[in-house]
Amino acid sequence: MLGHTTPKLGHLSPNVAFDTLFDRHTRYANFTPLANLTGAPAISLAMALTPENLPVSVQLMGRHGDDRTLLEIAFGLDADNPWFYLQ
Repeated sequence: MLGHTTPKLGHLSPNVAFDTLFDRHTRYANFTPLANLTGAPAISLAMALTPENLPVSVQLMGRHGDDRTLLEIAFGLDADNPWFYLQ
């Protein structure tokens, strides 16, 4: 999950100065690292579209070993918003 639209080609190039590149990487995928580092279950759900037809998503995290709750929430949200997939 990204906190913004996809950056232009070269934005994350290894030719960029390290400090700039590091800052860009930490801003690029700013929602998933916590789940990756802690091993907590997480799920990303597409919920809507922007005027440019880009997906807008939410990310949910759960307690360790409680993947089931996340899946139940995902199924519930999908049942309430089937229009997203029908557009």
